[in-house]
Amino acid sequence: MRGRRRSVIWAILMLCMLGSACLSTPVEVPEVSERVVISDGWLAMGTFFDVDLRVESEEVPAARDWLLRARQEIARLEAIYSKYDPTSEISKLNRALERGELQAQPTPVSLELTALVFESAEVWARTGGAFDITVGPLIDVWQQAVADNAWPSDAQLRTAKRRSGMDKLLLGKTGLRVRSPGVRIDLDGISKGAVLDHLGNEFRAQFPNAAALLSFGESSILAIGDPDGQGWRLGATSRDPEVGELTQLTLRNRALSISSSVGSVSEIQGERISHVVDARTGQAVRGTVEAIVVSASATDADAWSTALLALGARKESIQMVERADLDAYVYESTGRTVASTDWDGFVSF
Repeated sequence: MRGRRRSVIWAILMLCMLGSACLSTPVEVPEVSERVVISDGWLAMGTFFDVDLRVESEEVPAARDWLLRARQEIARLEAIYSKYDPTSEISKLNRALERGELQAQPTPVSLELTALVFESAEVWARTGGAFDITVGPLIDVWQQAVADNAWPSDAQLRTAKRRSGMDKLLLGKTGLRVRSPGVRIDLDGISKGAVLDHLGNEFRAQFPNAAALLSFGESSILAIGDPDGQGWRLGATSRDPEVGELTQLTLRNRALSISSSVGSVSEIQGERISHVVDARTGQAVRGTVEAIVVSASATDADAWSTALLALGARKESIQMVERADLDAYVYESTGRTVASTDWDGFVSF
């Protein structure tokens, strides 16, 4: 009996020892790969395009391929939208407009250009005409006034206004036609945002769990995802050196656009004149007006920040912004500032 009892005890001890060994073996936890930072940048669309990607290590080769495609896509879209490229689609279209060819019959336009003109028309309607891609003839008048150092006459401005206005454009299934001669289309105030939206959609589709910051200079920015759990932290600085930093923002899956009336300033008889012209009145914007817009769409953010330079820091301006489901902050050197109701949700303290 004693021998049997000893055998049972040893068996129990061995089981306990084996159990302890099993319990003490560390459980293998799969390693979580850290995000890799990939940065690049190049000259594009009259400014510097900058990109900051945060991807998983196994996604690095695909991310580098995406960067090559992004370079090609920006060049392709610039060949549609850029007025500075004489061979671009918009340059050819404007030459046809200047010759009066689009009054008699419409001309076919690409899907990208059609979509952007439609979006421009929507913002034009929502802003009461403050955003207008046909403002070119009025800008010509003011540029000539600067060259002559003489204020433009009311007759000159009235003539230019007859040659501008989104209501002069007729865009249908067969193409684009105009109601009156002299119309010209300028997409500078919206095209960078459109390119960012296009690139952002492609990036999200291929890398749904990654993060990216895409920007054209400091004016048009698209923040995708969250780089480190803290959001993309961005500063907005005034073009007026006496003002300095306007605010700091934290963004996730939002676009940011910053526009300033003092981006380019000239003088007429000693008075400073902005390059921004209010398409509704024909008058150049005076004083410093700066607008910051946050939106889910970079296209909308670009267009609205441009419009707000003409609309100014007024309660009515912010009401328009909020009806369009955007957020904005507008500053004037007169001391007036206005912000949308939810603006503080983006401000970094």
